[in-house]
Amino acid sequence: MLTIDQIISELNVADDSYFPRAALEDAIAQQEVITPVLLDIINDIANDPESLEDSPAFIYSIYLLAQFREKRAYPIIVQYFGQLGLEDEALDPTGDTVTEDLDSILASVCHGDLGLIKQLIEDPEVNEYVQSAALGALVILYNVDKLSRDELVSYLKTYLARCIAEDCDPLVVALLAIICCYIHPAELYEQLTLCFDQGLCDIRMIDQADFDRHMQMDIETALAELKVNPRFRLINNVISEMEWWACFHPEPHSTEYLPVRQTGNTKIGRNDPCPCDSGKKYKKCCLD
Repeated sequence: MLTIDQIISELNVADDSYFPRAALEDAIAQQEVITPVLLDIINDIANDPESLEDSPAFIYSIYLLAQFREKRAYPIIVQYFGQLGLEDEALDPTGDTVTEDLDSILASVCHGDLGLIKQLIEDPEVNEYVQSAALGALVILYNVDKLSRDELVSYLKTYLARCIAEDCDPLVVALLAIICCYIHPAELYEQLTLCFDQGLCDIRMIDQADFDRHMQMDIETALAELKVNPRFRLINNVISEMEWWACFHPEPHSTEYLPVRQTGNTKIGRNDPCPCDSGKKYKKCCLD
């Protein structure tokens, strides 16, 4: 078994195509001993974000701490992602972590304390994708029975009313509408319809027709689908969460050995090639 120093050295290998499976397995086996070291790593980066370039172990650390359900990681993770810039490029140092799994990471380390998650959602200076992940964390907590429907709907109603009153960014309203669709939008239909009627929602992301289609589904069916949706779950196995990443498979045209991501649909990362075959990255093309 690798020592703690050897594990961290493996996690810090700068080769993007190298997946440190053995180091992750040994880190999990030595959870109690390695946790303080992982906390130090993410704390150092949170206080000096520019140093992330020299510390690939940061990403592995937040996933491991999420699997460990380490509450002490919660404020540090919020600190780091909450201070990112508003531009899309601010997410580049952490790849697709924000859009793929930050919601699951936050839900895994918060232990029911919603304060910092709500802080990310409500701060207009927080990157919109981080805000979206924080909203997604609430859905995950609801989906794993850590947050009641009444609590979730009440919060979304209050925040949506604030967005309407303060003329929030239409993209934020669209993110709220999408989140409401996942949990079935019955209780929020009137407010969100008002947003569509008044042009307060970014209809490039969701429009009234999309919204109405979700309303037509009965609530029991919608919630049953949410319950089995692998997108809305906690981080339970860091290896299965990460090993399928495209960067670890330098021959993307060979599918012979690629792991299959067990999801209901194929997720497109921000930095993946756009499926429209434009040759651009998704974030620079159809994502906009």
